[in-house]
Amino acid sequence: MEQVKYRTQFITAGCMGLIAVVFGAFSAHGLEGRLDESSLNSFKTAVEYQFYHVLAILIMCFAPEQLRANLVRLSMNLFIIGIVLFCGSIYLLSTSGEVHQMQLDFLGPITPVGGAILISGWFVLIVSAIPERKKN
Repeated sequence: MEQVKYRTQFITAGCMGLIAVVFGAFSAHGLEGRLDESSLNSFKTAVEYQFYHVLAILIMCFAPEQLRANLVRLSMNLFIIGIVLFCGSIYLLSTSGEVHQMQLDFLGPITPVGGAILISGWFVLIVSAIPERKKN
């Protein structure tokens, strides 16, 4: 069996997966009826995006040798940062006022920054599969 190359990212992804399950259950059982439909849908969307990127990170931990390891690691780290900023800001914004009684509108600009970082992670992953040119 292939050994985990990126132990820190693997453990981080596992923790983020656990959080996604907890937040998914919370959205289904704890937020139902407490949030308006739009806010609840936003929260659930954040859970979905977190799951997608956690699964991508876990798969990348077993990336084949043909991929450029430094770019695979960078892609995973971009996904981790993107999850925190994109999903985290959505979690906080969608529950502000109803759940934690805080006005967090200033977090609004963080969401697209997190989304751009997730997109960057996918781009870097694609580039990691392009072989390096040999220098003469």
